[in-house]
Amino acid sequence: MKIAVYCSSAEGLAAEYYTAAEQFGRLLASHGHSLVYGGYGKGVMAAVAAGVCAGGGAVTGVVPAVFDREGFAFAGCTQVIHTQTMHQRKAAMEAEADAFAVLPGGIGTYDEFFEALDLKGLGLLPKPLAVLNTGGCYDALAALLADGVRRGMIAPRNAALAPMFATAGELLAYLEQQAGRR
Repeated sequence: MKIAVYCSSAEGLAAEYYTAAEQFGRLLASHGHSLVYGGYGKGVMAAVAAGVCAGGGAVTGVVPAVFDREGFAFAGCTQVIHTQTMHQRKAAMEAEADAFAVLPGGIGTYDEFFEALDLKGLGLLPKPLAVLNTGGCYDALAALLADGVRRGMIAPRNAALAPMFATAGELLAYLEQQAGRR
C-alpha cells in the first residue's frame, strides 16, 4: 500500500514529533508499505522519510515548482514527481496514495487534511484518512471539529471520517483495516 503522509517541514519542534514520525516511517516499511509525501528533506517530513528508508521501504516525493531547487528533496527519495503548483502536488499525492496519514504539522498540513476530509465527506476520496495525535498536538483540531458538529456546521458522520490515534501502530492498523474494506 502507498501511504501519503501530510506533516510539518519545520525544524526545532518538540523531539517527540520527529521520533513519532520516524517510528511511523519504520512501521510503514516493516509492513511492506511505501511513502508518498511532499518530498522535503527537513523537519517531520524528513523524519518520516528517514524512517521508511531505514526500514528498506520506497519513498516518493512530490515536489511543486516553487520548491524545485537543489537541496529541497530528501536524498533518500526513490522517486520524485514534479508538479507546477501546490494544488497539483495535492492532486498527485491523492492519485498516488491508497491511504492518508496526518502527522504533526502546521498550515500546509491543515490545508491538506481539510481538503482530504472534505473530499471524503463528498464521497470523492474513497481512501482511508487518519490522524496521529502525537503528544496531543491535534487536541485543538478535535475540539474544533466537535464544536462544528455541536453547532450543526459539520455533519457528525463527516467529523468521524478522520479518526485520531495516539500511536503509530494504532494509526497504521486502522489504515490497513480500512483499505482492506475497499
